[in-house]
Amino acid sequence: MNEQIVELLIRDRKFIFKIPYSDYLPFKEAEKKVIKLIEEINPPEDKLDYGFVYSALKLAIENDKLLENTVSEANETEKQIHTLTEKLEIFLNQ
Repeated sequence: MNEQIVELLIRDRKFIFKIPYSDYLPFKEAEKKVIKLIEEINPPEDKLDYGFVYSALKLAIENDKLLENTVSEANETEKQIHTLTEKLEIFLNQ
């Protein structure tokens, strides 16, 4: 599997992870959210480790993927509704 190395800078600490290439774009979109989330949680320094940051990172990536899928499905549903509406209008106008 092809992987991409990504870096997160949190509290002057650099966290380096390998993620699949397919997760790179969702990662870049979620990067600021991850940093903001961790700053809001404000864990003690000894609790801010790779596991904690990686969990936040994976959660943000999955959240962005789900959001993208939801938007895509909503757009598809909207197109289908529009098509059905047009067909109904044609049928009613015959």
